[in-house]
Amino acid sequence: MKSSLKNMVVVLFAITAIAALLVALVNDMTKDAIAASQLAAKNAAKFSVVGTTPEEATIARDTTRTIGDFDITVSIVVRAEDNSLIGYAVEAPSITKNGYADRITLMVGFVKEGNDVIVSSVEVLSQKETPGLGANMMNEGNSLERSVVGKVAAELIFAVTKEGGSFDALTGSTISSRAYANAVETAYAGYLWATGALDTSEEAIEEAMEDAPTGASMTNDWEPEAQEGDMSNE
Repeated sequence: MKSSLKNMVVVLFAITAIAALLVALVNDMTKDAIAASQLAAKNAAKFSVVGTTPEEATIARDTTRTIGDFDITVSIVVRAEDNSLIGYAVEAPSITKNGYADRITLMVGFVKEGNDVIVSSVEVLSQKETPGLGANMMNEGNSLERSVVGKVAAELIFAVTKEGGSFDALTGSTISSRAYANAVETAYAGYLWATGALDTSEEAIEEAMEDAPTGASMTNDWEPEAQEGDMSNE
């Protein structure tokens, strides 16, 4: 075949079309497996965040509450042998604060110790933060995790420490850390709702919105501005 610009364009187009088709086929073949893997990880997290396993415990009930476009799911985890309560596993997104790339979703465990409710563990279910920065929230024993695990939930202030909160931000990742704190706050609100300790009536919601800053909504209108001099505000 004689080489020409037209021939090269046709060949390039054919190669691109074939590559796109192969990518689509691979995606179609793997999407169910990926979804199944994500569901399995989520179900496993329900047990691990309250310090147990599927062999020792079971889910007594899953309850989901929808706020706007967001779902908060509370799972009551009980011992398999006698149905006694172990704790609550709450799947919650960062509702009022985005991460650097997107919202994050956590599984947070709550257990009773005496008269207190303790944050037993936190697992990150989804995040798209920058590797080496915000994505460090996936690392075991990171500063955010250390800030809350084992702490009394009612005593936490759901903000980073430089803003008067309880959460030690990841280095160079203020925005990601704010989103993490907000997701833990959302999870705690889910726990309070599930246990009847949170007033979720229309009147209470309207009152809360009246107390919000002027023009604020349940979106990023509540997002604080970047800290001056923060070289990497992710």
